[in-house]
Amino acid sequence: MSSDEITLRKLEIFLVFMRERNLARAAEALSLSNVSVHKAIHSLEAAVGCPLFAHRSRSLQPLASAFVLETHASDIIERIQTSVDAARQAAGISPSIFRIGSLYSLTVALVPRIINRLKETVPDCDIELVLGSNADLEAKLHAGDIDAALICVHELARSRRRIITPLFEDEIQLARARGSEPARRGADRLADLRDYDGAPFVMLSQDFSTGRDSYRMFQQAGITPRVALRANDIFTLTSLVKGGVGHALLPGRIDDIYPDALEFLRVVAAQRVTQTVGLCYLKSRTADARIVALEQAARTITA
Repeated sequence: MSSDEITLRKLEIFLVFMRERNLARAAEALSLSNVSVHKAIHSLEAAVGCPLFAHRSRSLQPLASAFVLETHASDIIERIQTSVDAARQAAGISPSIFRIGSLYSLTVALVPRIINRLKETVPDCDIELVLGSNADLEAKLHAGDIDAALICVHELARSRRRIITPLFEDEIQLARARGSEPARRGADRLADLRDYDGAPFVMLSQDFSTGRDSYRMFQQAGITPRVALRANDIFTLTSLVKGGVGHALLPGRIDDIYPDALEFLRVVAAQRVTQTVGLCYLKSRTADARIVALEQAARTITA
């Protein structure tokens, strides 16, 4: 083993790749090129001194050794962050900026209310809001780039290293420009996605929980969506739907962005997906007074 070749950055890249299991998605989450991710993984593999992946075509398949390293690498990064925080506290220095990650869709109504409540409890807290997709924010949380994240937690696997506080549930519905089709009434308002087979849809990438949930709903309906356009954030997507570019599958909270501009239809039960939005932070931060205050504020606002 060449310990000088094992760096925290390489371990971070390795952990993101292990989560994503895809070079392109890992590269996007880290804001790197595919080549940079591949080089970092190859360099780490050489430094460890044993194979971590089986090379199959253009993909990397984790071996048992990779899963063992994943567990220990996560612990290493978390312990280093804990050690740095403890050292700073011993020196009488607290982290000057409290970084909160959030999905774009939560910034219209929920996040401002939570931050205002947090400010009431911790008035001297200097807050930085970091926006991104679910995958991006989860990676930033585990890398120590943010202190806590308001994200969709219904897909997150259980982990002894993090705390997840569910806050509320939000059902994915069919969204379309208001007035674009005749209004439905009563039980007929339930939408069957099979009736929209071939209709244009505006979609988010699968880095976003809403993007993945949309594809799950199409799979449950047994159809492949006709993608008219892809958007990189929920605000752009909503504007495109409002402008009549296509339909979309969106959580009900999006109605706060353009009130009454979109019509939302619940889908039939067999195709329905519900998101759970929650607060996520590392277990090592449970004693941080700002985390405690943030969790209390989030619970109070969403109660």
